[in-house]
Amino acid sequence: MNRYLTAQGVGALLLCLMLNPNAHAEDFAGTWTLTLDTPNGVQNPTLVVEKNGETYSGVYNSLRGPIDVPEISRDGNAFSFPLVIKVPIGDIQVDYTGTFEGDDMMGSVQSPRGEVPFTARKTAP
Repeated sequence: MNRYLTAQGVGALLLCLMLNPNAHAEDFAGTWTLTLDTPNGVQNPTLVVEKNGETYSGVYNSLRGPIDVPEISRDGNAFSFPLVIKVPIGDIQVDYTGTFEGDDMMGSVQSPRGEVPFTARKTAP
């Protein structure tokens, strides 16, 4: 009987997921703490992702202060966004690309200096 209840419970869960394919759509929104091993040492900025209808935006917080991220592209568990950083010599664009699963994220950041991998952990919903 326990097997029947377990199979029945799993079946109910699968049915709910099939009826609501966006059940995990909110998983991407929240606060992510990133870890980047840069030439200047390990950095731990945060990315606060917000869902606005069907689109995403956010705020990237680093030692340079908060930077608005007007649009974050998402396709399933893959995402990307450009980030414009103001430095004394002018603005520099870096491009983040990655994937997430549950509370874990990984990817890379492409800048004029090259590519740096990053990992991240969701620290708040």
